[in-house]
Amino acid sequence: MRNPFFMLTSRSVDKPKSTLAIIFVVILALSSGASQLVFDNTEDGFFPDNETVTLLNEIEDEYQASVDFIRVIDEMEQGELLIGDTWEQLALTEAMLLNDSNFEDYHYPIFGSQANFGMAGTALQWQSIQDPENAQIWISQVTSAIEVLRNSNDTTFNQSLDNLTDTANIIPKLEPITSERLLAWQPSDPNEWLPRLDSGQNLTISINETIWRTYSLFGFNSVRNDFQKDLMTERLGSMISDLYALKGQQSIDYRSMMISSIPVGERDDPWNMTGPVITTLAVSSDPEVYGLEANKFSIVEENINTWSAVLLDNLKQETGDSELRTFSFSQFGVGSTETLGKEIGMLTGSAFMLLAIILWFNFRSVRETAYVMVLTIFAIGATYGLSGWLQKFGVNMTFNAAMNSIPVLLLAIGVDYGLHVVLRIREELKVAD
Repeated sequence: MRNPFFMLTSRSVDKPKSTLAIIFVVILALSSGASQLVFDNTEDGFFPDNETVTLLNEIEDEYQASVDFIRVIDEMEQGELLIGDTWEQLALTEAMLLNDSNFEDYHYPIFGSQANFGMAGTALQWQSIQDPENAQIWISQVTSAIEVLRNSNDTTFNQSLDNLTDTANIIPKLEPITSERLLAWQPSDPNEWLPRLDSGQNLTISINETIWRTYSLFGFNSVRNDFQKDLMTERLGSMISDLYALKGQQSIDYRSMMISSIPVGERDDPWNMTGPVITTLAVSSDPEVYGLEANKFSIVEENINTWSAVLLDNLKQETGDSELRTFSFSQFGVGSTETLGKEIGMLTGSAFMLLAIILWFNFRSVRETAYVMVLTIFAIGATYGLSGWLQKFGVNMTFNAAMNSIPVLLLAIGVDYGLHVVLRIREELKVAD
């Protein structure tokens, strides 16, 4: 049986132009597959393909959520957190994160029951739940309504009880931080309320007094008749529950939550800090949540990266602060991939130029040097293209930063082979002469 390679050789000798054209078309077709390559720049991309890693991936898929964090970084100068306008900007930033239409459908409530976390939202929650100064309004109104009921007679009893149950609705409840609340928030002068936050003041004593006053209305020492006691027990039950819930929330350390958004080294004197303040929004990065196949994580990364850039432009426009920045794992992934592509180009280009110079010194011929280098470049393109097509059709291949060496290795191998071919051709030409 005739060697098929001899047949190809004979064919190329008999019809060189058509053979070169066919080879060129095949190489272009293969090279086009390079656009299908998916690079994995995470640490998982460097793990070996064995049973242990497979088990690890299964555990992560089962128990670990796919979440990304969109972080807005606001650089602070010393003393800026003591200015009310700074807190208004932080509130606006957090509100715009929540309102962003691109991320709105993908919020991931990882911070308790919320997807957002920032200093402004935490300060707002503290002021409504624990701040003694702000609480004086509702405490005085509830206390007044309790005493009115206590001093009422049988004629005014029902009216006074209705008044107390209505007034009890102003008792603060732990509600989600919404964009509407953030935009409506008036932080006033931080120099007034930050010392109260630092001192750890809360409403525990005031709430206990209010609970005692409420129970005393229908307790053992109450002068009311049994019917009125039963009615108060029924009508005031929800009010007492709200007070106990609010009492339990006095143990929340809002100060620690707030300063977790600033660098660790600045937390001893947080309000005079210099450096970044981070406002965060958690979003899902699971491709299936976006209506994509599970292996289309790169598309999700690109979407989040693009949306983050749009968000940053909007933030800069609304706040007038050109120094704002955003960061997310998706931005890191997309940036790493882009950097990887640039590095491959720079590394391959440098190796190409160096090898071309060496070959020219050896051949003393631009034409023969070009033959070797161009054919080697075609081989690199075909190799990457074939890998891309294999990935597209389901072959499990991982391309990471370590693959930067592939073009250089292919250049070395291709140039070495081309060198031997050119020298062999020269030998044949000498024999022919």
